[in-house]
Amino acid sequence: MRSTRVSPSIAPVERAYLVGITLPRVRREDEIENLQELELLARTAGAVVVGRTIQGRTRVDGATFIGEGKLESLGQALHDLDANLVIFDDDLTPAQARNIEKRLDVNVIDRTELILDIFARRARTRQARIQVEIAQLTYALPRLRRLWEHLSRQEGGIGTRGPGETQIEVDRRRARDRMANLAKELEKIHRGAEERRKRREGLFNVTIVGYTNAGKSTLLNRIAGSDVLESDRLFSTLDSTTRRVNGPRGEPFLLTDTIGFIRKLPPHLVASFKVTLLDVREADLLVHVADAAVPGREDHIAVVNAVLEEVLGKGARAAARSGAAGEGEAGEAPDGDAPGVGIPTILVLNKIDLVEEAGARKALRARHPDAVLASAATGEGLDDLLAAVEAHTRKDFVEAEVLLSPEDGRAIAAVERTARVLARKLVGGRMVFNVRIRKRDVALLEREATVRLRFRSPG
Repeated sequence: MRSTRVSPSIAPVERAYLVGITLPRVRREDEIENLQELELLARTAGAVVVGRTIQGRTRVDGATFIGEGKLESLGQALHDLDANLVIFDDDLTPAQARNIEKRLDVNVIDRTELILDIFARRARTRQARIQVEIAQLTYALPRLRRLWEHLSRQEGGIGTRGPGETQIEVDRRRARDRMANLAKELEKIHRGAEERRKRREGLFNVTIVGYTNAGKSTLLNRIAGSDVLESDRLFSTLDSTTRRVNGPRGEPFLLTDTIGFIRKLPPHLVASFKVTLLDVREADLLVHVADAAVPGREDHIAVVNAVLEEVLGKGARAAARSGAAGEGEAGEAPDGDAPGVGIPTILVLNKIDLVEEAGARKALRARHPDAVLASAATGEGLDDLLAAVEAHTRKDFVEAEVLLSPEDGRAIAAVERTARVLARKLVGGRMVFNVRIRKRDVALLEREATVRLRFRSPG
């Protein structure tokens, strides 16, 4: 069957009905929060949410996910509400999705398809578009048959954007070939990103992480005076943005805003965005931004910490960068280090201007004694944040004198690449560099045969 593309401008409004499920070990309260987030995702994708339901089951139904009886009542609800899209909070197998669509005669997608649709809309750079397409193809491979049937009925809707729009006739072999080619192109971008990181190694790297819509981009704009897109929709940007910032005492550092995290972030999406997430892996300090004003704040903090462990690997760099501030409560990241990753972390409870009650603020300070209470919108608490960043900078750097031959171009390049040069002069036929350098990078210079270090007290 040959499909006809429907322009997004004339595509029907998608009236979405959300479906969640609770199993014996899943609390209903948790699934309610999941559906609240699913509604935000649906609205971000342009749908109008007209209803929702949660089905309690002892196990997932292999054919229809929620069972025949619930499926029948769901069909009646869709008719009454004039809904034309059903979004499941959990991943559906190809057979389940096909069976549900045949019974309900409406489009059916799951949480992963919805997230991929949003990513397809928000991808702006070549890197982001490649990463999204790899994730889409990874998801679509086992679902090609249903995907093409779905697209032949209605194109332009949620869950249909991306490679499916232009490759309806693609088979599994061609899809795998496409993924292989995209992976090669992404590797080239990766190498370019590595070169850019090498050129900025002399500066302290501060990376902002956090739940999506927690105010990360607003914080970057406020501190760095930049103009990164700010939005109350989820996943406003998919690309990292780095700005140079001068600290309170004039000491420069790099501040990077990264992609936001959410519950149930698809694993293959995390894998596809490995180039973007390299900024997290290479950070000297993480600034974990959490929305202080939302009821699910503690859960959001726990989700971000879990994704960080997945991105960085448990125990990554822990031997070199250990020193957590203390034990957190169950499900809570200890202020000081992200759990298991060993990278120093400052927790920022953002949007504190929306927490007006003194008792609520006091409770936040009691639960997170080492956190910075701040508002990126008003500027409240940002001086405290910058002071905390500067304290970490001072601990991570030392000042030194580097003596080398003026003819040793390799050693001079190593100095300029790995350290911040404060002054240079020629003394007795030797070049003398006064530098500020990370403690961990001292060994890089010591490997140069003509380099000798004389440490001085930090300024």
